Amino acid sequence: MYETTSKIYRELAARLIDEIGMRDFYAGAVVAHDGEVDLRLICTLVITHDRHEPHIIENIAPVWWELRSTCGAEELNNDFSFSELLTYIE
Repeated sequence: MYETTSKIYRELAARLIDEIGMRDFYAGAVVAHDGEVDLRLICTLVITHDRHEPHIIENIAPVWWELRSTCGAEELNNDFSFSELLTYIE
């Protein structure tokens, strides 16, 4: 099983924030790499921004998400948690 480290959570969170920007809805994917392991977070999200400072994300509600971790052609089970990812965003 692939263990999702804080480094990977930080990288995925940073890439996701960049992708979301000022959007209220996001459907897409972000990718991170850890050595030979590729991690692809595919998600559909509803985003709430602060009314007074719209660049600040107030809440992210996942509609659907999946983290695929692969090493070459082999898919690996992982311990990814979307709620853990949110702690790196908020």
